[in-house]
Amino acid sequence: AWVLRKGRVTSALIGASRPEQVEDCVGALKALDFSDAELAEIDTYAREADINLWAASAERKGPPRK
Repeated sequence: AWVLRKGRVTSALIGASRPEQVEDCVGALKALDFSDAELAEIDTYAREADINLWAASAERKGPPRK
């Protein structure tokens, strides 16, 4: 759900191997609204893991369209 918040994301790939995992992923679509505290915590983990989901896209396409 966190990945789908960004307008630049057109799809999210999941690695489900069991039906229950697919159901969990679909259930996440019901929780697309995050509090500022939740977003800050997710961003902290992403930074600590050196995750930049947008690096390749930003370098290739420039600033996001509105």
